[in-house]
Amino acid sequence: MTFFRAIPHSLAILWRMVLVFPFMILAIIVFGIIAVFFIFLMAFISPLISMAIAISFGVATSVLPVIIGARLGLQAKGASVRNSYFGLMLPAIGYGLFEAFCILLIMAAAAGVYFVATPLTLQDLGQLAGMDENALAAQLMSVDPAITLSLLWVGGVLMIGLRASLLMPFAGASIGADPGGRPHTPFYGFGRHFLSLLFLVAIAYILSALAVPLAAWVCFLLGFGDSLAAAMAQLEATQGFGAFDLLGMETGVFIGLSVLFYIWAFSLQSAGGVIAYVTQAEVVADQQNAFDMSMDEHLESMSASRPQMDRPMQSEDVMELIRSRMQQNKR
Repeated sequence: MTFFRAIPHSLAILWRMVLVFPFMILAIIVFGIIAVFFIFLMAFISPLISMAIAISFGVATSVLPVIIGARLGLQAKGASVRNSYFGLMLPAIGYGLFEAFCILLIMAAAAGVYFVATPLTLQDLGQLAGMDENALAAQLMSVDPAITLSLLWVGGVLMIGLRASLLMPFAGASIGADPGGRPHTPFYGFGRHFLSLLFLVAIAYILSALAVPLAAWVCFLLGFGDSLAAAMAQLEATQGFGAFDLLGMETGVFIGLSVLFYIWAFSLQSAGGVIAYVTQAEVVADQQNAFDMSMDEHLESMSASRPQMDRPMQSEDVMELIRSRMQQNKR
């Protein structure tokens, strides 16, 4: 149910994200400046800490758009906001650090399994670390394709599952409040609606990876695919600032569509977190209403059974009734 409700709501988030996109890019630039400062500072203290900060800030740049999108989606649902946009940076860094740490653990575990299951030595693994992505993939496939594909599949599912588990906490952090109305509790709702959000995040990641091909396909459907291909070939052959003179309508439409599909990928994740958050808020409200109604009925029954000459009910009596009611619910 969360999956089917999130897809149409992602469109409501999408047009809002397009409006705030320039400000979001500015926030990411500020994010990057802060990251460079801390990385440079920590490099003198510990290269390991510097690398961890670099990875956490890198992951945080993918967390921040999802949190901003969740904020926009919850505001569209009428939710009240307790924090500012600038206040979103701290939870983005915190959740980014956690997600980066988990991703490093997944990669380390995959490397360990690969080392045990293949005849490679530690020296061989060290040489693999210096390769680019294409050369690394080709080398790993040449050693043992079955193990490589299995580890890539399992690792990818774990990373997607990690992001799916964090979508509801992202939504709470975006407005600074839990579904029950209290201030945001870190990781509140972690793993809620997991299966629906897992499929949603997988679609979002696929859409993000295919943003450029999808934009090119739409351009061909619009009838200027050939002229776009010629313009892109000229851009590739042109060096320096002269390439900007070749940017025409076709290239602008292509770039705009690519960015639009890319933003929609984040909007899908945000919509999933929003729907999970709103669903949990409805559950909390129903539980509170049921508790209030049961307490009212219990108090009325107790008042009716008391003699008329009894003393007025005091606060101690109410607390005693609440305790007795909670004990009955536990049974």
